[in-house]
Amino acid sequence: MEIRLSEIIGKGYKTFWESKKRYRVLKGSRGSKKSKTTALWIIYNMMKHKESNTLVIRKVFNSLRDSCYSDLLWAIERLGVSHLWKSTKSPLELVYKPTGQKILFRGLDDPLKLTSITVEKGYLCWVWIEEAYELMSEDAFNKLDLSIRGKLPEHLWKQITFTFNPWNEKHWLKARFFDVEDEDILALTTTYKINEFLDDDDRKVFEKMKRDNPKRYRIEGEAE
Repeated sequence: MEIRLSEIIGKGYKTFWESKKRYRVLKGSRGSKKSKTTALWIIYNMMKHKESNTLVIRKVFNSLRDSCYSDLLWAIERLGVSHLWKSTKSPLELVYKPTGQKILFRGLDDPLKLTSITVEKGYLCWVWIEEAYELMSEDAFNKLDLSIRGKLPEHLWKQITFTFNPWNEKHWLKARFFDVEDEDILALTTTYKINEFLDDDDRKVFEKMKRDNPKRYRIEGEAE
């Protein structure tokens, strides 16, 4: 089977897709493909890079099943590799059957489970923090950041990916990742305008918002 990633993913995320910087920080408007693209990246790269494992995090564990977990199942289906993955809800995890690599899910509402995460096969090297604006404590993130450690083989790299809708310019994410120059940080902003999978009705919602509620549009439409 052959697939074209450009057709499955669409445009607008080349820099994000290719980056190996430790921190990929992606704020986007609604409908900007940020979560779906991240899910596709994880599935594709775990199959490509043996021994890689991924940890997926949200503030509340119970919110993962209907968000990140569902997005990753969608990505598996979209890439046409459902026969290669095993999904379970108790425990909540995804397993790449040929190698035993895993995608693990944890919530920040149970910090003890974050400090003792191990994998049976390979290395825990990638983290996806979805709806990262929910992380009100920078200290909590620092503890998580320090837990991703240890020497990796040459074909792997450590990386933490943040995806979120911007809500408050005073949030620590802005000062930490967007207001600085750092070679370890890729900070990007995307909007619904690069999502070629939206139809005219979807775009009309944003245009109406722009006309009737400019303040809301700047946040949810322009990702400011």
